[in-house]
Amino acid sequence: MGRNKKTDPNLLIAIGVLIASFAALFVYMRQAAIMSEQTEILLQQTKANAWPYVSINTGRSFHDNEISEYRYEVSNKGTGPAIIEGVKITYKGEIARNWKELYTALEVPDTIRKGHTNEMISNRVISSGGSILLIDFSNNKKVMKWVFEKAKDIHITICYKSVFGEFWEIKREGFYTNLEATKRTSVAENTIREEERFIE
Repeated sequence: MGRNKKTDPNLLIAIGVLIASFAALFVYMRQAAIMSEQTEILLQQTKANAWPYVSINTGRSFHDNEISEYRYEVSNKGTGPAIIEGVKITYKGEIARNWKELYTALEVPDTIRKGHTNEMISNRVISSGGSILLIDFSNNKKVMKWVFEKAKDIHITICYKSVFGEFWEIKREGFYTNLEATKRTSVAENTIREEERFIE
């Protein structure tokens, strides 16, 4: 009769330890994957709570069929702050880097005094629910009427980002009616070149 070969207890212990180690590694990897998924979900929720939504609006009023109030505003109706990275203003394709250059492009006569009310927009942060008065022509009736009559060809582009570095470009082409919608595009970076940027 053959002799029963005894199994080395140390070998059994080693195999048991190896199996336990693999099991622990599997559990750790699964927990890490779950934590990564939870972190991503939390990040997306945080981004959603800090998501800016900027638009370019026109405020206007009429009296006796003539324009009596006229202004442009930039508002943020999102849930987080909007960081303005760049603004571009053109008239019939001609870039204006400040309001004086826009008046020149619009060919406002020298006989009309150039004046308006405005807030600086370059490098500004617009809080959630906040707005910036880009320009108000209402206190200068002659300039207001001149600009309004040519407003169909005024285009404004704004590039802004969230606190998480996500970029958007918005564009409005025309400011004659309230029917010109703001077009919005998600972009990878600031799309407005330095030499194009409006600096007021």
